[in-house]
Amino acid sequence: MKLKTAIPVLIIVLFALSSIAINAEAATSTSGPVSVTGPSVVAVNSSFNYTVNVQQIFSNYTVVLILSGYNLTGASPISPSYLTGEINGINNYTVKAPTVPTTLFLLFQVIGNMTNHAKYYYNITSKVSVKQFTTLKASISNPSQFSLSAVNVTFKVNGKYVGSTIVNISKNSTKNVTYEWVSGLLPTGVYSVSVYVNNSLVRFAGGNAYTFQVQSGNPFVVYIYIGIVAFFAIIMVVLFIANYYARKRRPKWKK
Repeated sequence: MKLKTAIPVLIIVLFALSSIAINAEAATSTSGPVSVTGPSVVAVNSSFNYTVNVQQIFSNYTVVLILSGYNLTGASPISPSYLTGEINGINNYTVKAPTVPTTLFLLFQVIGNMTNHAKYYYNITSKVSVKQFTTLKASISNPSQFSLSAVNVTFKVNGKYVGSTIVNISKNSTKNVTYEWVSGLLPTGVYSVSVYVNNSLVRFAGGNAYTFQVQSGNPFVVYIYIGIVAFFAIIMVVLFIANYYARKRRPKWKK
């Protein structure tokens, strides 16, 4: 019995001594027998998932998620969220991003229990950037006599791939497709959007390319200044005319 208990304990010790590996591209962090996977960049006011995978070592375990950040307006869960696993496996958390751009810190703590009542703790913190998004649009049509499923609609901005979405479209119908591109705050300029589909039967209603412009500051500031200048110009003209007629009516001997 002592040998059977010592083997899993030895495995845990070896895992604990291993270094923490972080793959920024895949947003996966690993600590011993625990791995956490989820996005590193999300859109404001969006919902996203994080997965906690616990390897088959413990008799049971508890996973705790503690959410923190610089601004948690509209975010959830605010209070610590607990998941209890009687058997080892995958645990999913759904997180609601704040309604403002910020940085979130997701602390995952796994408390593993062994059959000999020993406890092991693993902490993993994931950093998530919450950014503004730009809504990209496309209108596609299906002129065929049968419905199409799993149509991949791909979006590119200035020739660079930014994302795609999967849609279904009924026969003889048109569908408006939107994609929330996590762009962050875009600099001033003109942006070209190109849209592609993976089905030759699908047609674009209105074309598969368009442009949009981003202008920094308040676009009405110029008009406000023009209005102010025009207002003072009108006042000056009125005063000049009033003064002219006042002098014209004045008797010559008072000049």
